[in-house]
Amino acid sequence: MKIYQKVIVYIESQLLSGALQPYDLLPSVRHLAQVLNVSKNSIIRAYMVLEQTGTIQAHPRKGFSVKPDTVYEQAPKPIPKKVILGATSLDIIGPAQRQADVIFGSANPDTRFKGRQDFFKQLNRLVRAELKSPAIYSHYQAPPGDINLRQQIAKKTHCGYAELDAEEIVITNGAQEAISLALRCIAQPGDIIAVESPCFYGILQCAEALGLRVIEVPANIPDGIDLKQLAETLNRWPVNAILLNPHANNPLGFIMPDDNKSELLALAQRYDLAIIEDDVFGELIHSTQRRRTLKSMDTDGRVILCGSLSKILDPDIRIGWVAPGRYFDQVNYLKYVTTLATSGLMQHAAALWMESANFNRHVKQLQNRYRQRKLLFIESLKAYFPAEAHITVPESGFLSWITLPFWLDGDIIFTRAKAEGISLTPGSLFGTEQQFQHCIRLNFSTFDNTEKQQQALARLAEIIIEELNSQT
Repeated sequence: MKIYQKVIVYIESQLLSGALQPYDLLPSVRHLAQVLNVSKNSIIRAYMVLEQTGTIQAHPRKGFSVKPDTVYEQAPKPIPKKVILGATSLDIIGPAQRQADVIFGSANPDTRFKGRQDFFKQLNRLVRAELKSPAIYSHYQAPPGDINLRQQIAKKTHCGYAELDAEEIVITNGAQEAISLALRCIAQPGDIIAVESPCFYGILQCAEALGLRVIEVPANIPDGIDLKQLAETLNRWPVNAILLNPHANNPLGFIMPDDNKSELLALAQRYDLAIIEDDVFGELIHSTQRRRTLKSMDTDGRVILCGSLSKILDPDIRIGWVAPGRYFDQVNYLKYVTTLATSGLMQHAAALWMESANFNRHVKQLQNRYRQRKLLFIESLKAYFPAEAHITVPESGFLSWITLPFWLDGDIIFTRAKAEGISLTPGSLFGTEQQFQHCIRLNFSTFDNTEKQQQALARLAEIIIEELNSQT
């Protein structure tokens, strides 16, 4: 085998292992020549052959990158894996977040909106009424929860497509509990669930805590989960459920097209599987109308819809919900025997707030503000970040996924940024085998284009450039 052919084998092994992903820039000719201890001419010839076969594409003055459709066609078939993430993410949402001077890390919303003030004013009125109450004892708000709140959730969720049944909804302590309850009623330790890849680390850690195995099926922009690979996975493995985030996906920001949703539902029906739909970002659209949830298209009760007020109001209030369809009895019972109840006072306040005009005003303001901030944020990223950084422009939500050259380490960038008071989320958390180690996720929910924020982005870009230069 000639030397340039050995280089091709090396690049193809990177593609097959998933170390190289769509849009990734390949190493510079000089860097790869040093790594493989071969001549620059051998690298150049290998790149030319890979370009001719349609594996990579050239960019003037930037080098070569992986073509968008290359990895998924050549990648090995997904297999079940145990999740071993540990407590790494606690540092992301804990100390790293609290101690940062500029926050681009954990996926918290902006809590400075008037709608949040309106909610806490409503809560304050209820607290004052409680203090004046002559009642000598209180009651648990037993599952499924406050009927008024469930009615408001049923009315607001689908925006004209198909209302939920309030009697189907169970109130939970945030969406994470909703997802956990859904998984527990469908799968036992050792069972297999299919998830998107990259996948929100909270879902992976939930699977880890429950002793489940996951099959990571690639997701891409704008289509969402790769339905061809999903079909092959379902045909090959005894999957118990599909868990995905089709609206304002975390971390990629896409909205799954309705045709793909229909195809996904048909797959689930063919294999008689439950779909757990994580819809926590569903209201945060950047277009004119909310997209249909999978739940609104479901005809036989197999979709379990999970949502919360955490991303549109405040994570601290811990109001979430699950609409379990055919699994209602199991979910309702598990809620009762695990956490017993969700704060009745908080549920009552949420119901009154959602039925007021303040709710729709607040959601519309969020949608408009996050859309504006996205434009400013992406413009700033493009101004500061090097050409090697592929910046994902989200369709909705307030998160942006940054793909760096595969030889960079997002954990190192996270650690260096943290030392300078800048928080971000490293991509290593979004997969079971650190296949997104070269990625980072940034949150622009509070991005006001201040001088301090601009300086932080400029410094983050410098850190990335320094890491790039250290590897070349």
